Amino acid sequence: MTIAIRRATTADAELVSSLGADVQAIHAAALPWRYKPPGPDTFSLAHAAALLAKADDHVFIAEIAGTPVGYAHAEIVRREETPFHHAQATIHLHAISVRPEHRRKGVGDALIAAVRSVGKDEGITLLSAEVWTFNETARAFFRRHGLMPYSERLWDRE
Repeated sequence: MTIAIRRATTADAELVSSLGADVQAIHAAALPWRYKPPGPDTFSLAHAAALLAKADDHVFIAEIAGTPVGYAHAEIVRREETPFHHAQATIHLHAISVRPEHRRKGVGDALIAAVRSVGKDEGITLLSAEVWTFNETARAFFRRHGLMPYSERLWDRE
């Protein structure tokens, strides 16, 4: 089985929108008061097209035998130096999703490698991502790829 990773283009907006449904479903099932279930308004064609048009956003499609099986969306984030912190450039992984029947077959690994490669091409070695604490599968995946917790966001839904 060969996994092919390619850059998404604006012509892939509908595909990117549909691949986002899997991760949207996970979030909606765990946090239904916060996330909407997958549907035409959750990651619309217009939203995907706008995302694909951004210069600092990079979207990759994973394919097996020509069939799309996953995607990743990362953004290059540059922060200028301030009196409080040094300048910093990060490649931030906003989303990664692999169709359930293709998980644990190296697709996510290939997508992470593509994201890291874009960062390295830009001279960026810092990869960041956010993950919900309920999603232990994603947390374990990121740990296997060297990502470690560095901050904690707390909230109270009172």
